[in-house]
Amino acid sequence: MKNLPERSWPIQNMNDLDSGLKSTEESMLNMVQGFTSPFGPEVEINIKALEPDRSRLGLSIDFGVEVRWAGQSFEFAAEMVSSNAPRMIENTIRRTMQRASRYGGLPMIIAPYLSERNIALLEQYAVSGLDLSGNGLVIVPGRMLLKRTGQRNVYPQSQPAKFIYRGATSQVPRVFLRRAEYPSVGEIRVEIGAAGGRVAPSTVSKALARMTDDLVVERDKRFVRLLQPDKLLDLLAKNFTPPKPTRVIQAKLNGPLLEVFLRANRGARKPRVMLSGESSQSRYSAGMRADNPVLYCADLYELSERLDDACQFTDRFADITFVETRDATPWLDARTDESGIVYASPVQTYLELSASGDKRDREIAEQVRDLIMREVDESARGGDQ
Repeated sequence: MKNLPERSWPIQNMNDLDSGLKSTEESMLNMVQGFTSPFGPEVEINIKALEPDRSRLGLSIDFGVEVRWAGQSFEFAAEMVSSNAPRMIENTIRRTMQRASRYGGLPMIIAPYLSERNIALLEQYAVSGLDLSGNGLVIVPGRMLLKRTGQRNVYPQSQPAKFIYRGATSQVPRVFLRRAEYPSVGEIRVEIGAAGGRVAPSTVSKALARMTDDLVVERDKRFVRLLQPDKLLDLLAKNFTPPKPTRVIQAKLNGPLLEVFLRANRGARKPRVMLSGESSQSRYSAGMRADNPVLYCADLYELSERLDDACQFTDRFADITFVETRDATPWLDARTDESGIVYASPVQTYLELSASGDKRDREIAEQVRDLIMREVDESARGGDQ
């Protein structure tokens, strides 16, 4: 490794740091001052910060790292990464491999936390990694392999757009299950509008940044493409919250259910009433719910005026439930059949069934999930043509 001039960094009291990681280089450098080897006293690890070599247009390393073990000594060129996001880790791995070769040291990254998945990724690239939470991997090809995993993350990060997989912001990831690839960010907003939703440009940008970090989508100048539909569905299910009702009223139908939809939605640009996800399962699976249908609406008063005598609002012998909600998310990608009945999207149906405590509902949810995966696959194939 080239002998670069050292630079000094003011040591900040570790107790003054917030419990969460401050995502700045200076905080990261200060925390490295208190680094101890994750492999025990038998393995000595010395880290020193290096002055960037600005003559190389910023292609510099951050640390020189010496690892001593069993009478052997090895030099590493290390770059720090202040994020735990898988995408950031992978990008730093690739960059460090290039920069380390220029300086003659073995490649290494230093992060606040390396998950078992990230350490497996490092091992795949034969790149060493140390974190500040007690995990690490040191690789000297053909000579040494040290690995320690399983220590908890002591620097949990508060990332922007933390809740992009729930609520109104989830419209952005949801439309990737409707269409797997987009030529531009603007086209994503167009697709959300076509599906009956609406989001601000800043919301799309924040959501895409998080989805890219989570390796759910990939982006370049030509497209934004869904990478892992299974993972995306899992994230949506994990963060799902049912629409919050403002009022719930039961009613007794005076005729066929179809009449409710025909009267409520007549002349409307967007549906005014729609079957809930749980009540939409018969459209997407072989299952059939035995309980009474649940319908979502945005304004029960307006709805009652339109329905007139199609139903009677009463608890006595009720066979239908209306849920008024201001949450527009469940309406995204609603599907209307030839007769005029409006169903929730396959995604909304899957999420509601998955969140149900009923075993049968969760079994049917898997059928709906298979349908979603088939639609995504067809969309992806269409984009490749």
